[in-house]
Amino acid sequence: MNLRAFFNISFKVMKRSLILFMFFTFSLASAQTNATRESRVPYEIKFADVTFQLNDVTRYLMSQEVAAISKNTELKNEYLSKLSLVIPFIESLVENAHIPADFTYLSVYNKFQKSLSASVLLEQGVFWCLDLEKAKDVDLIIDDRVDERKHLLLASKGALVCLRRNQVLYENWGKTLFAHIASREVLKNLETNRKWSGNYIVLDSPSYSSLIQFLAFKWVMEVEFNNYRNPMQSIVYEYKNAAGKSLNLIAADLNVDPKELLFSNLWLKANRVPEGEANILVYIPSNKYSEIRMLDEMSRNGGNQNIDLGFPVLKPTPELSKGLGGMFYTSNNLKGIQAEMCDDFVNLAYKANISNKQFLEYNEMSDRDFVQIGQVYYIEAKSDKAAIPHHIVKNEETLWEISQQYGVKLSKLLKYNRMETVGRLQRGRVVWMQTTRPKNKPIEYIEFPLENKNESPERLKFDDEVISQYVDTQKEDEELGHKKEITESQKAKALVENQLKEVFKSQVLDKNEVEPIEETILVPKNKVQPFVQTTIVKEVPTSKVESVKLFSEELKEMIDIPKNYAKGYLVHEVKKGETLYRISVNYKVSVSQLHRLNNLNNNFIEVGDRIIVRKY
Repeated sequence: MNLRAFFNISFKVMKRSLILFMFFTFSLASAQTNATRESRVPYEIKFADVTFQLNDVTRYLMSQEVAAISKNTELKNEYLSKLSLVIPFIESLVENAHIPADFTYLSVYNKFQKSLSASVLLEQGVFWCLDLEKAKDVDLIIDDRVDERKHLLLASKGALVCLRRNQVLYENWGKTLFAHIASREVLKNLETNRKWSGNYIVLDSPSYSSLIQFLAFKWVMEVEFNNYRNPMQSIVYEYKNAAGKSLNLIAADLNVDPKELLFSNLWLKANRVPEGEANILVYIPSNKYSEIRMLDEMSRNGGNQNIDLGFPVLKPTPELSKGLGGMFYTSNNLKGIQAEMCDDFVNLAYKANISNKQFLEYNEMSDRDFVQIGQVYYIEAKSDKAAIPHHIVKNEETLWEISQQYGVKLSKLLKYNRMETVGRLQRGRVVWMQTTRPKNKPIEYIEFPLENKNESPERLKFDDEVISQYVDTQKEDEELGHKKEITESQKAKALVENQLKEVFKSQVLDKNEVEPIEETILVPKNKVQPFVQTTIVKEVPTSKVESVKLFSEELKEMIDIPKNYAKGYLVHEVKKGETLYRISVNYKVSVSQLHRLNNLNNNFIEVGDRIIVRKY
């Protein structure tokens, strides 16, 4: 017997068997992983103070969404990277607006349900799932120069105003969430006003697709984010000296890559920054915070006297490390530690090997104060005096921020300036830093150019009176349209009852769509099939683009003027940035009244439009 041939044959058989065994094992493990992932999704999902209850169908659909998000590692890591950048920047805004922290995951989410059967993916760069209607309703500017939905700070403030309004209107955080990620027509068709009350909400139909998808997204992100550590820790820095400058010039001022600057400012549609409230945002590595801040000060104060350059004076001092991690500096000749991603005062105190109480005392903070990524905090007591005699207050500075900047005790600054409370100081005020201001010497102010000439103090404010007016208007509109809603609700009820038996037909593309979007048609095939997603890119037809040009004077003369523009009516000419809601608030009328008087079918108005407000 040829033993060599025997062993060769045996080895080949064993090799093939081993490959088959490994393939079978891998397939079984993969199936078990999917089954485990699916079984992890419970029948009840907590969001804020609301509990969403799933049935077998919606739980299965959510588990499929969870599996799809988990499987796409590249996309998942992209979202986690965005969250690690955005959440530290907005968490204080969310808390101050009294919005539950669960809504922070909505900041990077961009799927919007426009009908019972279809959702859209909003444009790249849009924050907080802000569709055009909601953005204009909170006076965000969207024109040929800017799209403030893509500005992280302004979009966040606008979205928080939307959420506050909806919570006052609906008195339910679950409905507030649904109202933000779905159109009003969807809410009406699903009869959320009648069905949703209390803290338990039943999701028993695929028509709640926007909620199912978002809850799945949050489910995955929340679990992964707790263990995620971005290899390049970055922070958001607001550059306020940008009006009139090109991105190339700003990049040169701050010594950053112009391409990265463009990526972090997709809200700009031109290379030059217009005058206005929107400031340039720079995504920078956290260890470059002090360098960027210094370059910012130099560009902002160039040519001015009384410049406070070079504070804080920072020097990397790794020898201060106690072997517990952290980046150490001497700040104004005092020992300090820089806050990194996910740090709070407890982490920083541990890394510096001091007690929590000491850390808070050195920095004159409370245990409720947020830690800012990239900021250097003191790990020894601050000084009694600054290195310079005076400081000129810039926009929105507080005495505490000045005390941190120069390493001077807050109690000393209060004494030097004869102040009793800590708050925001008026721009241009002279702050005494070494000695007490004499009693016979009045408070001084130094004028220098405004950083934002067109600041609008009324924009994006959490004004309870304005919110109440908005809610009253919405309730009035709902009452007027109640009969129509009943009819639509009956139709919707019939549709919902049959949607698990029939396949949704994809909607016919609107050839007159102005804005190119990606549309995802959600098709629930049957009770045991997940959503089938089809992405369609809509192109912009030339004819539609031409049709939105302003009328020439000749054409204006040929347009029939409605009879109700006669004497006896108060008429308002629309100005830049105004919305129909803003006009209704200013004149103390309802939006529905403006609709009736002007024969309007929607809330879209343009600069120069003449709107009938009311009778004299």
